[in-house]
Amino acid sequence: MASVTATVRQGALRGKVATTHTGKTYYSFQGIPYAKPPVGPLRFKPPEPAEPWTGVRDATKEGNVAPQFSDTTQQYMGDEDCLFLNVYTPQMPSDSSSSLTPVMVWIHGGGYTVGSGNTDMYGPDYLLEHGVVVVTLNYRLGVLGFMSTGDSVVTGNMGLKDQVMALRWVKENISVFGGDTDNITIFGESAGSRACHLHVLSPMAKGLFHRAICQSSVASRGSLDAPVAERTFRLAHHLGLKQGASSEELLAFMKEVPARKLVEEMMHCRSQKDKTLQEMFPFRPTLEPAGTEGTLISEDPADIMSSGKFTPVPIIFGVTSQEGLIYAGVLGKKDAWRDLDANFDVLVPPTAAATPDERRVAAQEIRRFYLGDRPLGDDTFLQYAQLRGDYYFVYTALEVTRLHASVPAAQPVYFYFFDVETKLNIFKVMFGASKYKGAAHADDIPYLFRFGLLNPSPPNSVEGRVIARMTKLWTNFAKTGKPTPGGDDIIPVSWPAVSADHCQYLEITNDELAIKENLFKERMDFWNALHKKKAGV
Repeated sequence: MASVTATVRQGALRGKVATTHTGKTYYSFQGIPYAKPPVGPLRFKPPEPAEPWTGVRDATKEGNVAPQFSDTTQQYMGDEDCLFLNVYTPQMPSDSSSSLTPVMVWIHGGGYTVGSGNTDMYGPDYLLEHGVVVVTLNYRLGVLGFMSTGDSVVTGNMGLKDQVMALRWVKENISVFGGDTDNITIFGESAGSRACHLHVLSPMAKGLFHRAICQSSVASRGSLDAPVAERTFRLAHHLGLKQGASSEELLAFMKEVPARKLVEEMMHCRSQKDKTLQEMFPFRPTLEPAGTEGTLISEDPADIMSSGKFTPVPIIFGVTSQEGLIYAGVLGKKDAWRDLDANFDVLVPPTAAATPDERRVAAQEIRRFYLGDRPLGDDTFLQYAQLRGDYYFVYTALEVTRLHASVPAAQPVYFYFFDVETKLNIFKVMFGASKYKGAAHADDIPYLFRFGLLNPSPPNSVEGRVIARMTKLWTNFAKTGKPTPGGDDIIPVSWPAVSADHCQYLEITNDELAIKENLFKERMDFWNALHKKKAGV
């Protein structure tokens, strides 16, 4: 295996020379520490910069993933020493080539509970074909990354702060790999998408990136209101912390619990409402107490957007055509359906109703609109999936897109709708929803990244053509801030930016790209009306 060396601020790295599926050479550096291991006294603390090393560090294999249960094997895996990133570059800097390459930093999804930046899901091949540097990273997950006491003792969002530390590392070091420190795009899907949006809204990451792509999840009004502190104390009490303990006592107690036990027992943090909703990702970003040191976000995202107090960068937002299919596997049991049907008001978002009476009325309206007079169950799953997908993903993404577009100083904002259906829609299969038409949540990922186990699709296949279009759009945007700068055979359309009163979007299907507007108009009008009623408009 041919090797290549690079020297970053912490020391020298030995990477490897590799080739993409088409035989194009690139340079791979994996398992690079971007922060100190968050262990011992650093557990539940903000990340600290990585220590320097002596000699040449091996960067030919991936680092540890964060502690988690594997989605596929249901086995515990990972290590607390997990703050590593990977750099893949099409060219190392040399005297003959002084031009620097645009950088794309991927933040993985997985409900802030599972996942990593590894090539088993995020192989860089397809993007590298377009001459960009690709960076993927790991960050702390679950209770270890998102526990909060609701005060200054553990402010929460440590996993997001890890990501900011990784972005700082990229800003400081990426030129060593031929990357342009003045042209960095962050992009992510699901939890990674919401993280990207939060970095746009937070002052902490200001100046560390220049564009953002948010696939399927956003930071919308109320999205940081999850009762994370309550869940933290509930879990700690379950593990043996005495009732009435202070935040300081909780922190000292939780620091002593082995990481594996924290991951294995994590779901005991859930309330009855969480269980009814089949909440699988209870630890997540949360509002931090205002005025505390090192705060990432302490104001509701919608208020930040409305006031324009965010970093104005060009953004792409978008959704898949059947986001709600993600809920298929969760509700396979009869009693789960019965429980949810009997407590239908838990499906009413707090942004649509405040009082119990409002919730009851809103629940009736939502049920009537999506289900008619039918109960929840296997035969109404598609309607249930649309209900949850519409509110949690589509409506919120469109609202956030409009908010950004209406800020006078905002940069261009684009919206896409992904409705491709081929054998690469593997998430739909994993969710147990393959009998339904459309693209499930996360089904856009395999058209951007090469999954380690999948053979690459031939360029003239439907899959190959969609991959060519998606990667061209995304890398065009990373290079220029415009997804369709023009003069391109693969991209025959001009994708317009959204305006405050005109939400045009790019529809991506198996065969074509088309510009449309008023996505899911009747369903979106329903949610608009529900929210206006609550606001008394």
